[in-house]
Amino acid sequence: MGEEFGKSGLYIDDLYTLRVIDPEVANETNELKDECEQFTEKLTDFRRIIDQFANIVEVFAAEVDQEKMRAVGVQNMLKTFAKQRESEQQQIQSEIIEKMVELDKLKIEYQYLQRIESEQQEMIDNFYQNQ
Repeated sequence: MGEEFGKSGLYIDDLYTLRVIDPEVANETNELKDECEQFTEKLTDFRRIIDQFANIVEVFAAEVDQEKMRAVGVQNMLKTFAKQRESEQQQIQSEIIEKMVELDKLKIEYQYLQRIESEQQEMIDNFYQNQ
């Protein structure tokens, strides 16, 4: 009799309930349904983890960009300081050269004045001796 039901597409399960689907197929279908639900839950969890990871990466990328901008700013500031220092050094070198030229002029003038003083002293000495 069970075979007659099977031929007509009706089945009797272990609890002697009349089924349209073969009990093994029904069990496999239920197992597949459970596995699909578990898979869906795992996918949902995976998606949540991916979203969290993406948020963390975005925050990290923003921090990296900020540090990069800060580093570029510091680098530009250092270049500016180096150029200022070079400019100041050139200015000081120019002042040193000017002072050296002035010193040379003053030395020459001092030697000239010493010679004049010497000549005048000689004239004074000669004047006192001739008197």
